[in-house]
Amino acid sequence: MLLPTGGVALWLLGLFFPFFAVGSVHSSSNAASIFNLPLQQNSNFTFALNIPDDSTDLYFHLSGPTAYSWVAVGTGSEMKNSLMIVLYSNAHGNNVTVSPRLASGEQEPVYSSSLAVDLLNGTGIYNNTMTVNARCSNCTSWATGSLDLQSTTQPWIFGLGPTGGTAAMLRSNSKIASIERHSEYGVFTMDMVHATGGSGGLPLSYTTSAGSAISGSVTNDSNWPSIIHAICLCGAIFLLMPTGVIFLRISPKSVRWHWINQSLSSAIAIIGTIIGFYLSTMFTKSQTYGSAHQILGILILLTTLAQWSMGFWHHLVYKRSQLPTKLGPIHRYLGYFIVFFAIINGGIGLTWSHASKSVIIGYSIAVAVIGSGLVFLFALARWNSNSGQKGSISSPYELGEFQSSRESDIR
Repeated sequence: MLLPTGGVALWLLGLFFPFFAVGSVHSSSNAASIFNLPLQQNSNFTFALNIPDDSTDLYFHLSGPTAYSWVAVGTGSEMKNSLMIVLYSNAHGNNVTVSPRLASGEQEPVYSSSLAVDLLNGTGIYNNTMTVNARCSNCTSWATGSLDLQSTTQPWIFGLGPTGGTAAMLRSNSKIASIERHSEYGVFTMDMVHATGGSGGLPLSYTTSAGSAISGSVTNDSNWPSIIHAICLCGAIFLLMPTGVIFLRISPKSVRWHWINQSLSSAIAIIGTIIGFYLSTMFTKSQTYGSAHQILGILILLTTLAQWSMGFWHHLVYKRSQLPTKLGPIHRYLGYFIVFFAIINGGIGLTWSHASKSVIIGYSIAVAVIGSGLVFLFALARWNSNSGQKGSISSPYELGEFQSSRESDIR
């Protein structure tokens, strides 16, 4: 079949420069708004938009560097009620997955199969850039309230996923794949009137912004709730709780400090777990509370509360009877199980949250160092007690000996 000269040129352009190619049915359009945000390493985040005359179809281009695990754009000035297009690499890293989603708030948007997004030529990965050229035939109806086609300053939001190694990179063919919290985000405006015109199509070049402007500056984000969650639980269970045991082994006069320390560590662990519950509401993969990390974490929390309650009850009963209770040995040995399973759950949590290999290695080293130090201190305390220090806990029922010497320590 012979093509007209202009058709041959456009065909060759699409063959050799797929980044600039558009759909085979619609030609390029000069009626388009383009937002071009320069990023590091001479790469850009780009979003372009065209709305044909007498139509509500949206023709759009979205692209961003593959250094980010995902890139996204959304209607409105905030995530609530935003219609978002999320773009990430497929499982083999040689093409892209385009996931239209709806956001209900400051949490991971949810894939919507009702959004009719048809991919056009030029979609794929080229020169370390993820690109989608597409047409959405019903986006305007779904974006009611967050998209005004007559506005000259229509707000849009954008987000860039985390970087930092293969562990953080999203590679999936699934449109419902869970995405990690963005590392950068911001707001820009587009002139929707400038973007309207023609019979439908996209510009051939996106190097220059047109009809758009950044609002404020790009915000660098960090997943601080996850960091606080980890610090609280690691600090409480790996450091404070074993310290409380050391207090009790050093001197019979330290019962009160043991109780204060364990109460403080239990409170910090509860705070860390509450933050974990908050984190679970932010991501689709964690909202059902069915993961091993969540289930084990809840069990550890309940066991920690039971551990504290048994110790407190043992003390009260001993003060009245001056006799050891059956809760004493349970209270003592249960603590070892709590710390052991908490260490395992910490590792599960790091893997589940796609932590980098260096973080996981650092966690393992820290656990080994702290564990070795605690074993040494416990052995030293037992050696001291066997050398004649009165009041050591050499058997499960000897907690009473500590309390008999300082029964007024805890009021």
